[in-house]
Amino acid sequence: MSTMSLWYRKPASEWNEALPIGNGRLGGMVFGYSDRERVQLNEDSVWYGGPMDRNNPDALTSLADIRRMIAEGRLSDAEKLAAEAMSGTPLQMRHYTTLGELYLQFGHREVSDYRRSLDLERGVGSVTYEAEGVRYRREYFASYPAGVLAVRVEAARPGSVSFSAQLSRVHNYYVDQVSSVNGNAIFMTGSCGGRGGSDFAAVLAAFPEGGAVRTLGEYLHVEQADSVTLLLAAATTFREADPYQACMDALEAASGMPYAELLQTHADDHAALFRRVELRLGGAEDRELSGLATDERLQRLRQGEEDHGLAALYFQYGRYLLMASSRPGSLPANLQGIWNEHTIPPWGGKYTININAQMNYWPAETCNLSECHEPLFDLIERPPDGKSDVWLRRVRRSPQHRHLGRYRAAGPLDAGYALADGGGMALSASLGALRIRRGPGPFVQGL
Repeated sequence: MSTMSLWYRKPASEWNEALPIGNGRLGGMVFGYSDRERVQLNEDSVWYGGPMDRNNPDALTSLADIRRMIAEGRLSDAEKLAAEAMSGTPLQMRHYTTLGELYLQFGHREVSDYRRSLDLERGVGSVTYEAEGVRYRREYFASYPAGVLAVRVEAARPGSVSFSAQLSRVHNYYVDQVSSVNGNAIFMTGSCGGRGGSDFAAVLAAFPEGGAVRTLGEYLHVEQADSVTLLLAAATTFREADPYQACMDALEAASGMPYAELLQTHADDHAALFRRVELRLGGAEDRELSGLATDERLQRLRQGEEDHGLAALYFQYGRYLLMASSRPGSLPANLQGIWNEHTIPPWGGKYTININAQMNYWPAETCNLSECHEPLFDLIERPPDGKSDVWLRRVRRSPQHRHLGRYRAAGPLDAGYALADGGGMALSASLGALRIRRGPGPFVQGL
């Protein structure tokens, strides 16, 4: 087993304990249940609502009064008026939201020799256990080259892989259609919500080796297979005119590869980034601690024991998370990275550009992941929806407040403290540091 792995002897008890996989655009949180597996799903462009003008119509007419109150020393009055007259209307901007869930019903309630792991070097999650005398193995990854999320289910005894699969979004209250296609696939489609919001589609297809596959209602059944590969694609109208067809095209291309080739292509792509940096801390004794489950190592630390190898693993886990949530062509890593189970996540899952967005990208240059930085620069350079490049050039020197959303709108929100306009300066500082690190070159000169 790789020393660059997180691993546990039991499934996740809640969302924060699930293991993240991602390819920048698609993300999954793997819980590792043996009975009814849950993989929580995200697609980076699933945001509530469309572009909107949140500029407060009373801002300009109130500016003179705010300045006068400040000059008179009436700071509390000025702050109250500014909070009401300057903040965006509505107060909150559009927010990131969940794509949904993939459930796999295996019915394996009594299991032994259980292990759940995430190989950071290969970007592959796995679950292994024994049930009713049969050894089972599952693998999970989100392939950047193929643009799909893959789940592989195998059993040591032929004909032992049987389960049902279901796609869901908030218990299917937030979908418009759930159905089957081609006898081996199910899909869900709907709106991300809000006026002008994107439409989404997610399609799951099964490709068994041995046995049979069939659909029933909104369920996909695999029966007595030797092994099976599940492929999931998702898209929205943010990028695709027809997200359902885009999903079908991605699945057709990915399914044309044998599973071993699909896995190896993903692992090679992932490792090409991950292996650029190696950090060794401690000696042989520390490396032997990799034989302990990750939560057991954390417990040792709480008790005052040393584990330098765990510090190195934590460092590499940070690099892994950036790789999995920000790749060329994706949106930047937001406050959730890419992983979010909520319809309304903490702080809206936005880009908080006075520090938090930059914190996501601290490993990008110093830890040799320059490609992963590109989505942040793409967001900075992209005009808000409905605006032209000429508009962007005219406002390049204008203030940016604390938050950005998918649509690049940056009006004040959250009242009071959100009136601070240092977000643009904070982003500029990041770009200035990039010039220093990378030196002269076409990309840097264009910043």
